[in-house]
Amino acid sequence: MRWLVLALAGAAICTVCDHLHATHGVLYYVHPVVWAQAWWVPLLFAAASVAAVAGATPVRRLFGARVAAAPTAREIAGDGLAFIVAYAYTSFAPADRPNVTLALLAAWWLARVVRGRAAWLVAYSLVMALAGSAFEASWSALGFFYYRHPDVAGVPRWLPGIYLHVADRKSTRLNS
Repeated sequence: MRWLVLALAGAAICTVCDHLHATHGVLYYVHPVVWAQAWWVPLLFAAASVAAVAGATPVRRLFGARVAAAPTAREIAGDGLAFIVAYAYTSFAPADRPNVTLALLAAWWLARVVRGRAAWLVAYSLVMALAGSAFEASWSALGFFYYRHPDVAGVPRWLPGIYLHVADRKSTRLNS
C-alpha cells in the first residue's frame, strides 16, 4: 500500500510541477494531450517515484548504513516541499542564467545536507542527479519532449540541481 501511495503522490506532485515547466516555456511535448503534457507523463512520474525510492536500498547497503527510524510526517513534508520548491523555481528562473539556477539549487541542497544527512543519502543525492539527468537526456533524444534551452546532451545544465533534492528521508524507510 505504501508503494501505491508513493506512486500516486509522485505522479500527482511531479505532473503538477512538470505542468509549470510546460506552461512557462521550459520544455515542450511533441504530442501534448492534457494540460500541455503528453498522456504518459503521470505514468512516468509514478514509475520514477517508485524507482527513486527503491534505488536507495543498494546505496544504503553499499555504505553499510542501517535502516533509520521512520521519518516523521513533518520531515517528509519538509523534504517534499524542498523538492517541490526546487522544481517550481526552475519554471520561473531566467533561461539566460542557467549557471545561477544551478548554483542556487546546489547551494540550497548543501544547506539541507549540512543539517546532518547520512553519508549514504548525500551519495544517493549525487547518484540521482546523474541518473535523473541522464534519463531525461535519453528521453529527450528519443523525441518524447524537448527543453527549450538545452545546454548539455539536450537538457539544461541546472537539471541535476533538481534531482539533488529527490533523495531525502522518505528513501530511508519505505523500501526496508
